[in-house]
Amino acid sequence: MPRPTSNRELIALISLGSLALGGMNFSACDTGSTSGTDTADASTTDGSSSDGSSTTASCTKDTSAAANDAAILAAASAFKSSLTAAQQTTVQLDYNLTNARQWSNLPTTAVKRNGVALIDMDANAQSKAIALATAAASAAGSTLLSELRLADQYLVTNGGASATDYGQGRYYFAFVGTPSATSPWMLQVAGHHLAYNFSFNTKCTSATPLFDAVEPLTWTDTASHAPLETQRAAMTALLGSISSLPGAQLSGTYTDIISGPAGMTGDSKFPNISYPTGSTARGVAGSALSAAQRTLLKQAIEAWVKLSGDPVSASLLASYESDSALDATYVGFTGSTDLTTQASYARIDGPRVFIEFTVQGGIVYRNKVHYHTIWRDKVADYGAEFQ
Repeated sequence: MPRPTSNRELIALISLGSLALGGMNFSACDTGSTSGTDTADASTTDGSSSDGSSTTASCTKDTSAAANDAAILAAASAFKSSLTAAQQTTVQLDYNLTNARQWSNLPTTAVKRNGVALIDMDANAQSKAIALATAAASAAGSTLLSELRLADQYLVTNGGASATDYGQGRYYFAFVGTPSATSPWMLQVAGHHLAYNFSFNTKCTSATPLFDAVEPLTWTDTASHAPLETQRAAMTALLGSISSLPGAQLSGTYTDIISGPAGMTGDSKFPNISYPTGSTARGVAGSALSAAQRTLLKQAIEAWVKLSGDPVSASLLASYESDSALDATYVGFTGSTDLTTQASYARIDGPRVFIEFTVQGGIVYRNKVHYHTIWRDKVADYGAEFQ
């Protein structure tokens, strides 16, 4: 099948049933049809129970982040001041759920992103935007943004994709809510294969939802690139250690992450995401893991959480990695444990933390695979302001 090189071709492939988006299989006859474990409510079809929200976990606001928040606020002010008057209006959105959920895994011409794109900023504003992202994310998170922008550019320069749909400049910066030292607001950095949603002054400390994906998986220009290798390596090490344990393999077929964006409608599954519940058919419980395996579980969780900056990541990890939380955290997978074959899927499912990793068919490079991943917090997404 030829690769889609423009948004028009992308939409055509959806209508022909050639793409699975947002966990849903679209067909020309029935664009609402689903199969296997590929719907927003798909958790129930693998044998586990789900009620869409049930969890006994809770979250809090960690005041130790105040000093870091002040630095981010200063960087936000410097960035906004560097924009044109028109862009200062565009970058600022009202604080509500509709605006918070406006991100996707599709090209930005298919699903509009909030704010101002890097490609539309002058050099000074671009520098201030990257400085802001660096202040909010960790060094690893800042590097990931840079690498995923390069991946999108490679789709154009090497893969023949349309520069209208892809490219390193098509990553957007937005404020959902007015940056403040007291009132809730979000910094949203969103493009084709990345969505950072960093919340401030909210009910709970939060850096989720955080979506990242990549195509191609690796490439070489003046350097070698593999943006998601840290996450893949941590997850495959964990899966290799638990693959022979009873219950490790999930039933069903996963064509995408189940808690990710819903295709053309952004993060519209939230706040009614169906997470698995119960104690069966969810994978292997942390309470059944050895000390070495629990260490690998922590390292896999950290491969996502440490994309957010300290002290936010430290605060969240203290909750996710407590002994009681790890005991109640499940690890499951389908497909290959090395995450190399299409439809392979892995999941870390804790009282709060929920991480998915899936291997999908290529879009631009149709004969290869690409990755989708997401980190969600069952009780603290968007700072728990819209639960």
